[in-house]
Amino acid sequence: MDDFGARADATMKKLERAVGAIEGVEADLAGDILTLEFEDGDKFVINSHSAAQQIWVAAALSAMHFGWHEKTGSWRDTKSGAELFTEIGRLLSEKLGESVKVNG
Repeated sequence: MDDFGARADATMKKLERAVGAIEGVEADLAGDILTLEFEDGDKFVINSHSAAQQIWVAAALSAMHFGWHEKTGSWRDTKSGAELFTEIGRLLSEKLGESVKVNG
């Protein structure tokens, strides 16, 4: 497994554990796709995309692409620069109507 694959795999597993502990969200990691399902049937999909060397997030009618940022040692949105775990926490907070922090 290359650096991207190992790093993305570890990140996806961390996300699954962190989000799976949140009330009202079911997290299911299958291969390189993490599906977050809510009680109302809505879903967020997070997947590692090896060709692009990015983690992609489709949530709440938006799509974001996160690339590895060597200087900060974190996944950063290619447009806004937002950090992956912080952004997932923001999206979950909006969806669930309560403050959610996702630790990476």
